[in-house]
Amino acid sequence: MTKTFENKDTDLSAYFIGPKGENADLFKELTNKLIDEHVGYRQNFNAGDENSISEAEKISPEFTNSVVNMKEMLHELSRKMRTGSIPWTTAGRYLGHMDNETLMPAILAFNFAILWNGNGVAWGGSPASTLMEEEVGQELSRLNGYNKNGWGYVATDGTIANISALWMARNVASIPFAVKEVCPELVTDKSEWELQNMSVKDCLDLLDSTGDKKNDVKARTARSGNNLNKLGKWLVPSTMHYSWQKALDITGIGEDNLIVLPVDSHYRVDTDQLEKIIQENVDNHVPILGIVSVVGSTEEGAIDHVDKFVEIRNKFRKQGIDFVIHVDAAYGGYGRTVYLDENNEFIPYEKLEDYFKKYDIFTENNQFLNKNVYNAYKAIGETDSCTIDPHKVGYIPYNAGGLTIADTRMKDTLTYYAPYAFQEGVAVPASIGQFTLEGSKAAGSAAAVWAVNKVLALNISGYGRLVARTLYASRRFHDLFDGQKFVVNGKTIVSHAVYEPDFNMVDWVYKEEGNNSLKAMNDLTQAFAEYTNTSKGGDLYKLNLITSDSNFSKDTYGNAPVEFIKSLGIDEAEYQEEGKLEILRASTMSPWIYKDTQFDYWAPIITEAIQEKLETIVKNENII
Repeated sequence: MTKTFENKDTDLSAYFIGPKGENADLFKELTNKLIDEHVGYRQNFNAGDENSISEAEKISPEFTNSVVNMKEMLHELSRKMRTGSIPWTTAGRYLGHMDNETLMPAILAFNFAILWNGNGVAWGGSPASTLMEEEVGQELSRLNGYNKNGWGYVATDGTIANISALWMARNVASIPFAVKEVCPELVTDKSEWELQNMSVKDCLDLLDSTGDKKNDVKARTARSGNNLNKLGKWLVPSTMHYSWQKALDITGIGEDNLIVLPVDSHYRVDTDQLEKIIQENVDNHVPILGIVSVVGSTEEGAIDHVDKFVEIRNKFRKQGIDFVIHVDAAYGGYGRTVYLDENNEFIPYEKLEDYFKKYDIFTENNQFLNKNVYNAYKAIGETDSCTIDPHKVGYIPYNAGGLTIADTRMKDTLTYYAPYAFQEGVAVPASIGQFTLEGSKAAGSAAAVWAVNKVLALNISGYGRLVARTLYASRRFHDLFDGQKFVVNGKTIVSHAVYEPDFNMVDWVYKEEGNNSLKAMNDLTQAFAEYTNTSKGGDLYKLNLITSDSNFSKDTYGNAPVEFIKSLGIDEAEYQEEGKLEILRASTMSPWIYKDTQFDYWAPIITEAIQEKLETIVKNENII
């Protein structure tokens, strides 16, 4: 039985090595302890066995030379990593991609698991970590509100999880057609249109009703290549991760069946347009395979109205229309921990402020009592599947993605057996690989997630406190970057935040005051990005601000940026001609910058760095 560790009165600082190695002694102590325990296991396992490496061999010239080579190689490895790596772990200097310091328990567990070289494909390859992964899958499933019949696993990353989600949706949706072929008597009363619009539950119930012909039915689902053209459209927001195009290609659904959903000025799906698009397809007798709602978009951190997606599906169900709802919460999924109480129940909205006070989060203002975001997170439990990546806001080392499903039976549509790894009908404590896209995989990721979940509960008492820090930091940087002025060469340059953050992503631009050329603003913003990364920024050790950038193109985002552009005094025609909005992008994942002392230390340093870079840009690039 797994021991439960108390989250009460914990100090999150104890779980990090620290930006300046403040907990290095503790890290070394725990690392050495685990190494000693592993070596002790080797020594004591059938202690009478003969040694494989003799003392005489260890003093031979060849052995000594090999040790020297290894030490020199490690010195070179260390040099390359120290001089060429991005300093994610700095408390306030890095404001770029969704990377930061990882949790010490995760690092320890990951490295310890490597010593055992477990293969997480099946219980026989790694009994210990496979059981851990099974436990983690259930925990992630509960986090997403799939409490009774859910299932989950630790995927390689969000891309694999998204591909697997579409693979699963494809196979489930094709069950009725396979049943019609193998057991036609079970669906004689249904038209093809009705077969195309069965719910996930009804499809799985139908498969269960086939009895000893279940495997024959599964063999005739979409995995056979049959009926792919009957499954319908896959709807994804314009803020989608590029993995969805890969998924459509790999699963055979094809990009011709992709419908890109427009987003509003806050970069959330326009749900009025979503409903209209679904209705237009239904009117033309085109089925909808599924729709994707994004919780924490890659560029904006935007959180779609998951609750409205569910409402729209419920509305269409009254017309006999059904489809899968998948939530891509690879980035924002851990945000749900902020809204779960100590018993992992969703906190009533009117009690949120009391819980925030209890755990000392968002104490200065209540902007994170946003009802839209709250409702979106709450509704995840009413969807069919959800991607969630521990290696992002779970602060777990790469690679640790995750996929969870509401009905555990969905995974059975993916089952393939290999006699040497897992066999049909053979009872083992846990077997993950038969249901997943991956084959062999390191046990370290599952061990890392398992370890952290034991010391940081997936609710407001544990992870919620950590995630809340980053959300609060995003608000502080939003306010810093919105309206900040810099005088350069007699001209005033102003920073403008593009939107108010839903999650811990801040986007902003730089604009010369009085210059209403979108091209000039784009050029200035793009140049700033180049001078705050390795492109033109020079020595990483001398960069006091490292950030990332992207652009919102008209082809992808439509007119979503227009409201912001017009608010700056720029004519909409400029956007139509330029065709994009260049933006700077900062994921505020540092677990330290939320503190007044830390923010007050870093804000002037960052501001000075901005001034310096803008002066360099004006001097070197002749932009303004």
